[in-house]
Amino acid sequence: MILVALLAGLSAACTDSVATSPPQPSYSKWQPKQPRPADRDERAVDGALAALDFCELIDLAVYALHQPLDATQASLQAEVKDGKKQCTLYRDGYEDILDVRDVDPNHAALRDDGAVIDLGGVKGYQVETRREGAVSGCKITVPVSFRRAIGFELGLQSRSKDCALLGDFAAAGAAKLSRDLVYPPDGQDSGRVGACANWVSDSKGDNCDPAVDAQVPTGAGQILAAGAADPNFECAVFHGAVKKVFGPDFAPIATPGSCYFVEPRHRLQIEAGATANGGAPGEWLADPNGTFKDHRQTSLSGNPGVTFRSKDDREFSLYVSPLGNLDSRGHVRLRISPQRERGIDDWERSKVVSAVDVARAHAVMELVMATHFPTDR
Repeated sequence: MILVALLAGLSAACTDSVATSPPQPSYSKWQPKQPRPADRDERAVDGALAALDFCELIDLAVYALHQPLDATQASLQAEVKDGKKQCTLYRDGYEDILDVRDVDPNHAALRDDGAVIDLGGVKGYQVETRREGAVSGCKITVPVSFRRAIGFELGLQSRSKDCALLGDFAAAGAAKLSRDLVYPPDGQDSGRVGACANWVSDSKGDNCDPAVDAQVPTGAGQILAAGAADPNFECAVFHGAVKKVFGPDFAPIATPGSCYFVEPRHRLQIEAGATANGGAPGEWLADPNGTFKDHRQTSLSGNPGVTFRSKDDREFSLYVSPLGNLDSRGHVRLRISPQRERGIDDWERSKVVSAVDVARAHAVMELVMATHFPTDR
């Protein structure tokens, strides 16, 4: 009876302990705070485009300068399709050399894929299409608002696929547009602020701010709590290491729940985090649903961690516990993913994470853990 009473007392004590254990920390989602740039007046832009003769944007003098083109064989045909104006330059009445059109607003995101070019003081975006190692097409868009643009594209039957030729046409056409309709090469032509313009995302940018300096606190628990409350702290944890290992072109941006490091050419994107809100690293090691592959347990500057890849090899992830236990809630993470390079549309181009970038990711995490999460716990 005494033993039974003792066991009952221990059971009750354990129940009380579980019932009164402190709740897991939870933090509200951070929201961007910097003001958003204003777009141009939509009605004014509509009116300017409605009054524009798109055939006037095709300079036949440029056509005549490029051999074996012959200006005497050229003709222009204006059309309106789906309520949008366009004009096509033909040779011999059938071979389409160039199309100029009012680009549908739904294609505004395509400028994120283009390399920024200077068309004689006018901002443009260029995408060169490559198939089987050869250039098969070229597009240039000239933005006239956050959502509207004038597109220049080499025709499907054009003998030339040279972006230099299209650039000459686009520069000549852009010179005929009013200055209040185009943007200078460094102009603000989207709702994205600063480095957010280089974020590879479908977002309009209203959930992104360029990261601001933040003083990283001392202690793993304090750092994870700060990161959970504000991604600027997550960026601050990683900024020095990313700059040292990946180079100065990578700029930090803050988004709800994550920090990203982005660069203008879009070759690689880095996601970084240090948060008490996230799960334990051991959850990714266990991966009960088999979402990832190549799971490995590792150690970073004395801290236990795990690495894994996406099944298509297009993302490499590294999760570390700064609390000394893979099953403790909260983590420090780094994800790297190659992207399609700005200005190049190449179906055959591999986007698999390279061994070099994997080594760099390890180096970044080693620096971060040694700097902010020393193991003298």
